Amino acid sequence: MLSTSILTGPHNPDLLKEESLASLYRASALKFGDKTALIFGPRQLSYKELDLWSDQIAAYIAGKGVSRGQAIGVWHSRGLQLHAAILGICKAGATYVPVDREIPEERLQVILDEAQAAACFSDSTPDINAPVWQVPSYNTDNTSFVTPDGPEPDDIAYILYTSGSTGKPKGIPISHRNICHLIRSEQQVLGLRETDRVYQGFSVSFDMWCEETWISLHAGATIIVADATTAKSIDELADVLRRNQITVLHAVPSLLAVMDDDIPLLRIINAGGEACTAAVLKRWSKPGKNVFYNSYGPTETTVTATMIALGPD
Repeated sequence: MLSTSILTGPHNPDLLKEESLASLYRASALKFGDKTALIFGPRQLSYKELDLWSDQIAAYIAGKGVSRGQAIGVWHSRGLQLHAAILGICKAGATYVPVDREIPEERLQVILDEAQAAACFSDSTPDINAPVWQVPSYNTDNTSFVTPDGPEPDDIAYILYTSGSTGKPKGIPISHRNICHLIRSEQQVLGLRETDRVYQGFSVSFDMWCEETWISLHAGATIIVADATTAKSIDELADVLRRNQITVLHAVPSLLAVMDDDIPLLRIINAGGEACTAAVLKRWSKPGKNVFYNSYGPTETTVTATMIALGPD
């Protein structure tokens, strides 16, 4: 009899390690070095550059007196700074609280208060009762800083806020251990390659952002970050994917239902966040060309709890 459970799946201790997002990324930076990690418009960052920049941000945070485990909000426009800030927060041993840039300042304040955030990274000047920090610019010559010790596996990596059944923001804390377990487990299923190009379109406040970002960085893939306009332009998305030679797409089924499925290089599709219809599956699953996965998981279970590859029939 197989040692499996409907609730827990196969037991694989190799996927559950004593690690954090910070240590997981450092391993990627050492392994993939000069390879491109992030592309946003005309700008790009290598794994080594993102490692140095996030170290600088971590040192900046430590210099502000933030203690390990304290929360720091991130209310920032899409772009390289957003990803660097989040990685820097992780390296500082703090907890990142990602907030969609388009939510009103009043709701931002409620979330920051609820999380007891020490500060908030932003590229604007929100009228909030908390220190607002600009993300420090990347400085190739700045290597004389002291890097904080970083987090322990059971420290909280991030807190995602959902609307909750009452409409009041509900914070869901996820530990480094759990998100790293998700990264290794899902990577074992998806099998991303360092040659892959992954489209990053989800809001940072939605947990599928973690799949787009953290799994890709673990695998050594290149992430193409959509700007705010592109992320909303459903009619133009297929052309964006073709033009950027995207090979991996994480998307909700309702988006797949209305967009063009002619994406020649697309080899992995992860449809999650909603129920997936038979019509979407039949149109997008193309055996021999791609693998179509349907995934499900409430935020409390660390992004994804179940995942299966499905064919058109």
